[in-house]
Amino acid sequence: MIEPVEFLDCTTSTNQYLTNLTPKAFSGCGKAVAALNQTEGRGQRGNTWLSEPGRNILYSLLYKPNDIPARNQFLISQTVSLILKSFLSEYTKDITIKWPNDIYWKNKKIAGILIENQVSGSLISQSIIGIGLNVNQLDFPAEIPDAISLSNITGTIFDLHVLTNKLHHTLCVVLSELNMEKLEDTQRFYINNLYRRDGFHQYADKDGTFKARVCGIGPQGNLMLESEDNRLRSYHFKEVRFCE
Repeated sequence: MIEPVEFLDCTTSTNQYLTNLTPKAFSGCGKAVAALNQTEGRGQRGNTWLSEPGRNILYSLLYKPNDIPARNQFLISQTVSLILKSFLSEYTKDITIKWPNDIYWKNKKIAGILIENQVSGSLISQSIIGIGLNVNQLDFPAEIPDAISLSNITGTIFDLHVLTNKLHHTLCVVLSELNMEKLEDTQRFYINNLYRRDGFHQYADKDGTFKARVCGIGPQGNLMLESEDNRLRSYHFKEVRFCE
């Protein structure tokens, strides 16, 4: 049975809210919360997630994976990214995944994912999956010029409760069936749906800019690029950036 989402008026962050709980015993998907406002919303690696109160989906889910090794924790990130991509593709075209797990519409960011894993021995014992999805916000601060919302794209104002519950149900159904047997298929689908998947594009690392194409994803979620000089490059998060 899928536990319903608890809706909060305001919290520091939905991930932190779940971290502070002592949840009842569960398997698969457990407690889920969504907030109208976050005072300390977080993104990847300490970044801040900015959101206009009452306009967007700010959601977190407690999840217990089924025997997923810690070394394969990126499988969860890939799966959630693909779920979001598929979910948004019901409303608009041109949705892709910008490595490692931002969701883009064309060249604009519509959603971000923050996953915090706990490890017991060699396995992931629990994950907190946080999702920020821009839904009804029409204007964004100057410091996030690449942001866009579902309403910006479609011209429609959405019911946040309905949309959140639909996303929650979709996540729980797919995640309840996630196991290591799905690793190869998930990796293939993930790579095929990446932002700038085809052709050579401009990137930058600590040594400067270069043109490269995506050629794969490493076992730890590292981005594998092949530059124009046929050099194979591997990057972890924040070691390389996409250039315009």
